[in-house]
Amino acid sequence: MQEAKKNKVSKVAFAFCMALLFMIIFLVSTFFLTSKRLIPNTEKDQYSLALRGSIITKDNFTISNSRQIYRAEIDLRSINKDKLDFFLKLFQIYSGIDDKQLEDIKKRMREQKKKNYNFILLQNLNSKQASHLKDLSKKLYAQGFFKAFTNSNNRVETRGLSIIEHQEDRNYMSHDTLTPVIGYTKGILDKEHNILKNVGVKGLEKYYDECLNPLQDEKIQGLKDIGGNIILNLNSLRQSKVNGCDLYLNISLKLQKTIENAIDERNEDLKANEILVAVMESKTGKILALASSRRYDPQNRSKDLSLLNASVIEYGYEAGSVIKPFIFTTALRLGKINVNEVVNTYSGQYKLGKFIIQDNHKLDKMTMAEVIVYSSNIGMIQIAKRLKNLEIISGLKIFKFGEKSGVDLPYEQKGELPHSNKLRDIEKSVLSYGYGLKTTFMQLLAAYNVFNNDGVYITPRIAEKFYQNGHFEQLDEDIKKEKILSSEAANTMKKILIDVIEKGTGKKALTKGIVLGGKTGTARIAEKQGYTANRYNASFFGFANDAKHSYTIGVLVRNPTKPYSYYAAQSALPMFKDVVDILIDEDFLQPMQES
Repeated sequence: MQEAKKNKVSKVAFAFCMALLFMIIFLVSTFFLTSKRLIPNTEKDQYSLALRGSIITKDNFTISNSRQIYRAEIDLRSINKDKLDFFLKLFQIYSGIDDKQLEDIKKRMREQKKKNYNFILLQNLNSKQASHLKDLSKKLYAQGFFKAFTNSNNRVETRGLSIIEHQEDRNYMSHDTLTPVIGYTKGILDKEHNILKNVGVKGLEKYYDECLNPLQDEKIQGLKDIGGNIILNLNSLRQSKVNGCDLYLNISLKLQKTIENAIDERNEDLKANEILVAVMESKTGKILALASSRRYDPQNRSKDLSLLNASVIEYGYEAGSVIKPFIFTTALRLGKINVNEVVNTYSGQYKLGKFIIQDNHKLDKMTMAEVIVYSSNIGMIQIAKRLKNLEIISGLKIFKFGEKSGVDLPYEQKGELPHSNKLRDIEKSVLSYGYGLKTTFMQLLAAYNVFNNDGVYITPRIAEKFYQNGHFEQLDEDIKKEKILSSEAANTMKKILIDVIEKGTGKKALTKGIVLGGKTGTARIAEKQGYTANRYNASFFGFANDAKHSYTIGVLVRNPTKPYSYYAAQSALPMFKDVVDILIDEDFLQPMQES
């Protein structure tokens, strides 16, 4: 009995001791878990920055895209000095750098200030190099190569080799092609991630900046494993990457480049400040080519800032005789003239104030239609006399002069129209043949398109659609289609412009099997001290049609310096003919067989 009682006391004592032991263990564990200890940080954030979208031509060539540029850095506290040479040799093998670059790293390490532990091994790494070095980092982590250290927050961590996104690099694979229309970007520091991102500054890059900009960076947050990788489970956070939109253009890269080459070849002879050419699909307003001789490489921009401007919408000028069809149409629409009516042209010489106006075709009389066909300034003065000031200005406004065309480029100028109340007789007269107002190349292209589009004005468009989140969106919301001219008036003017090519000042552009029409224009360039004697702008705006296709084409030659080339018939018109021939060669036009 006494023995049994003794055993029972022993068991109770043992149980009590065990309970006390567990209590001590629990309290000690609680103390260590809740106190500040030098334990490794087990959480990790990982970012992958979304990229700016690409710009893609109609024939599916990517002409602008972005790529990630990385840098490799290491915390020098993570490497034992006796392992440093071995580490650097591995770094050289995985990164592909040469011995000279390796020696530079070693030199910079020796010169590094002692208290500055973070060291940049290499910058401007491409994605392939970055991938190889990430593999190296994982392997070294897994093998315990890097040593732990206590950071400034009194926590233990192991940083080792880090591959960090350094900047977003914008690439222009076609170099100067489609500039200045495509524009360029500049790097802006994203302070949150300490990375350079691109924002549009000029051209399409600027106009579609909001669409092209990335929407959301990728972010992964969670516990890390022994290799430093984030463990993906229900407790981890993952935010998907959403890149900027891919912008698809109406412009064909092959057609664009071919026209640019033709412009460059033509300008070797003309030696002009600039030659501009545009081809627009008449029924839709789609710009198929928009070329300039003043181009630049967006990644290696010139110090001449004027080169960076898109002259098609930023250069306002007095256009000369290419304005005549709009004044003529206004008079025709208001019933002030008849196309077959004969007007006095004074044998090609007419006194206007203190000036003598002379025509190249010195005829006593012309029909109203011939005033356009032979580009008679004197005939246009007679037409202007029949119109009130307000009728002339209102007629120009109908064709959208004095307002933006709405083309998808930034910084478009509106041009300038004189106020009808301030037009004196002499100013009204010179306005009839293209002086006293300012217009832009794009305004003229859109206005001439009306004659080849049954009287319908349509907004010119460079971009067609964009791709994002798995589907395409058409860019047609801002396109304006407006019937501004009766079909009868449009077709009458169209026939007269065809006669300009077949009978008048545009004969050099004749092309068998293609319906061509248009108007030449030559105008002195105005400067602060007045009109110069030897500086001109020469232009031709018109159309080229076959049985199925219709295109509106514009050419502007700014200040050609070759002798006598300032006449549009000697400069702009041959360039127009070059473009028509290219459209045939590239199967945009098929010559019709004569019946």
